[in-house]
Amino acid sequence: MCHSFMKTIEFNPDGKSTVISADVSARDDDTRGQVLFEVLPLIIHKLKNKLTPILGYTQILKSRADDDFARERLERIERNTAEMAESLNTLKDYGRRRSCRLRPAALGALLQAMAPEWQAAADAASARIIIEFEPGLPDLPVDEDRLRVLLLDLVANAARALSEKPRQDREIRITLRRAGGALKLSVRDNGRGMNENDLTLAWTPFHAGFPGGAGLGLVLCEKIIADHGAAGSVDSRVGEFSEFTVSFPLSSPPETAHAGAGEDHRTRS
Repeated sequence: MCHSFMKTIEFNPDGKSTVISADVSARDDDTRGQVLFEVLPLIIHKLKNKLTPILGYTQILKSRADDDFARERLERIERNTAEMAESLNTLKDYGRRRSCRLRPAALGALLQAMAPEWQAAADAASARIIIEFEPGLPDLPVDEDRLRVLLLDLVANAARALSEKPRQDREIRITLRRAGGALKLSVRDNGRGMNENDLTLAWTPFHAGFPGGAGLGLVLCEKIIADHGAAGSVDSRVGEFSEFTVSFPLSSPPETAHAGAGEDHRTRS
């Protein structure tokens, strides 16, 4: 379906000063903490998948070791790896899971309501933030607090990708549109882009695409996307752009329990 126009809102750095209230900031931090706590089982599962071959290869090498020195060191690796796996099992069982609270909402209205956050992000990144969305799109069952975290994390990533670009050229574009049987929400920057390795490891826990990063931001995003029954994709070209897109299906309601991971497409133009 084609629409004749898009509504556009632009936030320029050092524009109209808007202060985010303490209540909004506290709510966002609390929601991030909840999602991080819930995403721990996913992180632990992926880490255990890395430990399994380490343990297996260590045992193979130990059986072939010709001297006591090598055998002793391999036994230490084996013991420490087994202890780490046991610790991860304990951590996985800790705490309780809060289900995603979905309520019908207009995503365009949410983007407009986040004006203070967009102005603050534009000021912090010295970048222009442009919001574009088709009017009259159908409401979707969403958890608005979690979607706010998702959007802010994706915009924060985009801002980091712009750090080496001249300030007057920095741009982050957030687009909401209908495409086929889905609503597509995209965050695109015109920054440094992602290489093949970063694209491949984009959703991997503790893989930081930027110096000093924890490597957990996109893992949280993946969890939020999955809890909405949506699909996530990444498109990028080195030196030109990166675009993260979340596709919310319109044909059927999302599965909130055991949603699994959102589809993981990593494409390069």
